[in-house]
Amino acid sequence: MDNYHYIIAGLPELVLNADNSNLNYSAIRDHIVYSSAPKDVRLVEWLEFGINEENLSSHFYNAALKSKSKFIRNYFALDLEIRNRKVDFVSKKLGRDGDSLKMNVNGNVNIELSESQKERLVQIFANKNILEKEQMLDKFKWDFISDMIPYGSFNMDVILAFLAKGQLINRWNKLDRKAGEELFKKLVDEVRGTYQGIENKINQ
Repeated sequence: MDNYHYIIAGLPELVLNADNSNLNYSAIRDHIVYSSAPKDVRLVEWLEFGINEENLSSHFYNAALKSKSKFIRNYFALDLEIRNRKVDFVSKKLGRDGDSLKMNVNGNVNIELSESQKERLVQIFANKNILEKEQMLDKFKWDFISDMIPYGSFNMDVILAFLAKGQLINRWNKLDRKAGEELFKKLVDEVRGTYQGIENKINQ
């Protein structure tokens, strides 16, 4: 039997850019898993697996985009769209073709961004402040997640949306100065890797 009403009623309100330092993501997540049916626990595991960037690959995206869960499909379709648009932006700045650097999937990605959303992403990618850029991307994802869930819904998508937002908050709660420096290094290495990938492709 699904416990969606019971679980959702017990979830705290999440607000991005507010003081969420008392949010205990692990405890809430464990309570959700304990109260959920096995099929829904697997969706939680899918979400958390994909949020770990080390697990992302064409194989993962292909599987996620075929999920029976609408939230899983849409969330990772968005994630893929953002990553590929970032490649487009960097490649365009270099005057190069970045198609070979994109994460490719089988079939079409069933997600369409509005013109204002596309422009917003361009503005985010153009921001030269690395930490601000990451925060703006998280805010973009936050808003997209909110738009995915109709008001008054009581289903697993609401719970997955809460967990996805909780992960965003959890990440920034842990982002002290040292973590910020590590994030900066990671993003610099990522950009260098993109440049190197383009150069290698050109020289082949």
